[in-house]
Order: sequence, then structure tokens, then C-alpha cells
Amino acid sequence: MAVYLLLGDDEERKARGVEKLRKGRAAQAYDAAGTSPEAIVSACNSYSLFGEGTFILLRNLDAWNAAQKARIVDYLQDPSPEADLVMLGGKLGARERLLAAVKREGEVHDFKQPTGRALAKWAVGYAKKQGLELPEDVAGELAARCSDEKIRVSREVEKLALYAHGVATLDDVEALCPPDIQSNIFAFVDSLATGDRGKALELLEALLGTGEPELRIAYMIRRQFRLLARARALFEEDTPRPEVASTLKVPPFVARKLEEQAGKMSEEDLERALALVLDLERGLKGGSDLREELQVELVVLGLSR
Repeated sequence: MAVYLLLGDDEERKARGVEKLRKGRAAQAYDAAGTSPEAIVSACNSYSLFGEGTFILLRNLDAWNAAQKARIVDYLQDPSPEADLVMLGGKLGARERLLAAVKREGEVHDFKQPTGRALAKWAVGYAKKQGLELPEDVAGELAARCSDEKIRVSREVEKLALYAHGVATLDDVEALCPPDIQSNIFAFVDSLATGDRGKALELLEALLGTGEPELRIAYMIRRQFRLLARARALFEEDTPRPEVASTLKVPPFVARKLEEQAGKMSEEDLERALALVLDLERGLKGGSDLREELQVELVVLGLSR
């Protein structure tokens, strides 16, 4: 019997860890959000028909409360010698009994996902394994388009390796790797900051084309302007960028973008933008008879004035 606890937000490394531990065996996979600890204990105590040992994989451990986790602690006092149990989660408190039990009986690994430049450097190395040269500036743009989501970066690198001819360029990234909604929001706010109405409307169309509800788009725009207002105040006080990232609880690449955008907008610009977006939210919640898409377009026209 072996028990493993894989924690952290680096889903790509956790996935690789699971494959390494699985050793080609069929996995019995469960999600804690819809599975009781009793079901996991029962699965661990069952025997494989092929005599290779049962491999139990439990995802989303954070969905369980302390009492549910305690049931696994009890199981680990007399575990099945035939089963390997691997549990995936985000974070456990230092004093949690399950953490101590797994440390005593098995292994605990904490995988923290790289962000910003660290993720870009990882992408460069990963691309090299795929036979692709990925310059650091191109890797940085790719990471930003994927909102620092490592798994998506890895998939996009694999696509680029098949598409590009040896060396990936910014044009290749533009053609093959569409930005997700957060990256589009950054570009959208950039266009508003520079007063580029045509670009703002084009990006709005792209945002609406993602299928996101207008109210969610409005919320994300408001969140971005609020972050900008807070970042602007911090940067005016000569706060170092890493400290800004920590204070605002955003990745380093987001802090860099906020610094760039904050330098293009005055305090009055930000106050006016927030007022317009708040009015839009009220309208989208029933305060206006206009079509929701038209309401958003009118506000964009006002923001890019």
C-alpha cells in the first residue's frame, strides 16, 4: 500500500505525477465533491482481478470537510496492502490530521505553478522537448494569452510545434493561440485607455463571441478598472511591482500590465469609467429596456470617448 497527497495549483505537474504513480494501471477515479469517504475506503479495500493492485485516484480533496477527511485518517491506521491511494487537492492547513497522517504513512508533494517569467522560461524548455525553438518574448506573450494557465500553455506549445517551422514567432502565436477572456479584457482596457474606439468595439465583439453573458463581461471590466485604480495609487507611492502583485493578489504578469495601463489613464478617467460600468450593471439587471448587447456597446462608446 502507498498513499500520496499531491497539493498545489500546478495541475500539469500533478497530472504527470499521477501518470508516474499509476504505472500503466487502470485508475478508479473519483471526485470528492460527489463521493463519500466511505466509498473511497471501500474502493481501497477491494481487490483487483488482475493482481496488480488497485489504483484509487481522488480529485478535489478540498471539497471534503474535516470530518470526512478524518475518515481517511482512520483508514490509514490499517490500510489495505493491495491499494495505492492518490489524493489531489489545493491546500491543507499545517495542522490538519490528514496531512500529518499522509506524511507519516506515505508522501506529500506540493506543486506550485510558475507564473510570469518563470512560466515563460518553463514554456521555452517544454517547447525544446517538442523540437520547437520558442524565444522568451514569444513565450511571454503566449503565457499572457493563456492567463498564466500552465496546462493551456503546454497545449498551445504542442500546437505551435506542429504548426511552426522550427522557430515560433509572435505571428504564429497570433494566428494559432487565441487569447482567453482575461487576456481579451486586458487588450480591451488597453484600447479604452488609448481611446482606440475601433479596436475596443472589435475586442468587445470577440468577448461577446466567447459566449460570456454581458453581465459577466461588465463585471470583469469593472474588476479591471478597480484593479487599475488601486494599482495606480500604489505605483504613485513608488511601491515595487512585486509588492503591488502581492497586495492586489494578482500574478506578476498582471501587475506588469496594470502598471502599463495605469500610466495611460488619469484618476478622473478611472472614476468616470467605473461610474459608467456601474450604470451598465444596473441596466443589465433590469434597469434598462435596451437590448443587453446594445447597452454594452453604448458604454464602450462612452468609455472610449
